[in-house]
Amino acid sequence: MIPQYRQQPLRPPDEEFSPQMVVPSSIELFNFYRLTLAQCAKLSTGARLVELSSVFAKYLDQYAQQVLLFYVSERPSGQTPSKSPQLEDSTLVLNTADYCFSTCTQLEEKIKSRIDEGFKANIDLQSQADAFMGIASATVRALVRRVEVDIEPTWREMRNTGWSKMESVGDQSSWVTEMIKLIKRRAAEVLIMLHKQQYARAFCDNLVDSVVNAFIVNIFQCKPVSEVGAEQMLLDSYAMKKGLEDLLSIKAPQNTPSPAGYIRRVNQSMSRLDPILKTLQVRPSPPEALVQAYLIHIADKSDTNFRKILDLKGLRKQDQSHLIELFQAHRASPRNEKLPQSSALLAPLAATGLHAAGGPTIASGTGNLSTAATLSTANLPARFDPSTFGSAIMNAARDGVDRLGTPNLGGSSTPSQTLSSGAMSPPTTTTQQPSRSSFEVVSPAAAAMGATNLNENLRNIGKFFKRDIGGFGGRFGSGSTKPAADEAG
Repeated sequence: MIPQYRQQPLRPPDEEFSPQMVVPSSIELFNFYRLTLAQCAKLSTGARLVELSSVFAKYLDQYAQQVLLFYVSERPSGQTPSKSPQLEDSTLVLNTADYCFSTCTQLEEKIKSRIDEGFKANIDLQSQADAFMGIASATVRALVRRVEVDIEPTWREMRNTGWSKMESVGDQSSWVTEMIKLIKRRAAEVLIMLHKQQYARAFCDNLVDSVVNAFIVNIFQCKPVSEVGAEQMLLDSYAMKKGLEDLLSIKAPQNTPSPAGYIRRVNQSMSRLDPILKTLQVRPSPPEALVQAYLIHIADKSDTNFRKILDLKGLRKQDQSHLIELFQAHRASPRNEKLPQSSALLAPLAATGLHAAGGPTIASGTGNLSTAATLSTANLPARFDPSTFGSAIMNAARDGVDRLGTPNLGGSSTPSQTLSSGAMSPPTTTTQQPSRSSFEVVSPAAAAMGATNLNENLRNIGKFFKRDIGGFGGRFGSGSTKPAADEAG
C-alpha cells in the first residue's frame, strides 16, 4: 500500500483544493486499519492484537517517512533538477500530519478498549504520533523558507549600504520598507491556508526567528559599521519589529491587534539585536568605554567574539591589540567572573560561512530544522538551492537536527537562548551527510537502520514541536480531522 500511496497525487485531479483538506490516502489507511482491527478482535483479544498493533506501527512509520516526507521533498521535474513543494501541497501535508497525529492516538485507545487487560501496557502508538508531528514541524519550516527566499534581495541591499559613511540618522532604510512589504505579502499567502491557530502561530514565531537570525548574520557582513551606521541599524530594527508584530493579525478583521503573547514573543526575539547594535554605537576612544560596553551588552569572555566586534567597527589589526589586552584584564575582574565563555547572542554566526560573493550562507532548504529553529531556519540560509531542498530535509531528520531551536537530539547541545513561548534558539552547526550515489548498493540491514534513525529523529523533532505549539491553544487533530474518529473505528 505504501508504494502505491507514494505514487498517488496529493488530491484527485477533479477535486477543488480546500485549506482543510487532507491527503486521501491517510483516510484510506486508517479506514483499512479500522476494518482490520475489527476483524482481528473477533478472533483474539490477546497477544495477536499486540502483534497487530506492531504491524500498524511499522506501516505508520513508513507512511510518515516514505509518503508525507516525500511530498515535501524535492521532485524530479524534467527541465530543472528538482522543484520545491507548492503552497497547496505543503498545506495538505501539514493537515494530514495533524490528522494522523490525532488518529494515531484514537487508534491506540481503540485497540486498548478491545484488548485484554494484561496486554494494554504493550499498546503504544505515541512514537508514531510524534513522528507525524515531526512532519508538521518540517512542513512549517518549509513554509518559512518561502518567505526567506523572497526577502533575500533586501538583505543584499542591506549589505551593499555604506554603513561606514553615514553622517546622520534618517528615516527607516529603504531595504527595511521593502522587506516588511515582502514578508507581509508572502506571509498572508501562507496564513490564509493555515486554518488552525497553533500552526499559524508556529509559522509566525519561526519566521520572526528566521528574520532575527538573518539580521544578526547580515550585520556582520556590513563591515565596517560606524557609530552612526549602528544607530541607523537600530532604528531599522525597531521598524522591523513593528512590522513583525502585525504578522499574526494579517488575516484577522481590520484593526484587530495581534495576541499579547505573540507581541511579547516578537519583542523577546528582536531584543537580541539591541546589545550588538548598542555596543557598535560606542566609539573606540576612550578604549575603556568600548570594553565596558561589550562586557555589559554582549556579556561574554570570548576573545573571538570581541575581535568580531572590533573587525565590524573597522578597526585595524594594529589598533586592536591594546583593546584586546584591556578586554582580557577587565574580564578577569571578580564582577565579570560569572560571564559565559561565549554569548548566545552571536550563536547564529556559528552556522554561517562566507559565500564567494561575500554574502552569508547557511545550510539551505530545511536542512537545519532549527531556528532556525527552529526549520529557518527559521536558523538562516541566504541563498536557496531548490535542488537541495528534499535531501536537506531528509538529512535534518537523519542527523537529528533540532527542531527550530531545541538542543541537538542525541548529541551535545550548544548554548541556546530559549524563549518562554516555545521560542526557537539560534541555529546550531549542522554537518550534512553526503548523498548516496544512485548506483550505490546499500545492504538491507543498513537500509533498515537508516529508516529507524530517520523515524526516531522525526519523533524527537515532533515531541519538541508538539510541546511548543501546544502552548498556543487549540487541539491537535481537531478542525481539519473530522473523519478521525470514524477512521480509528
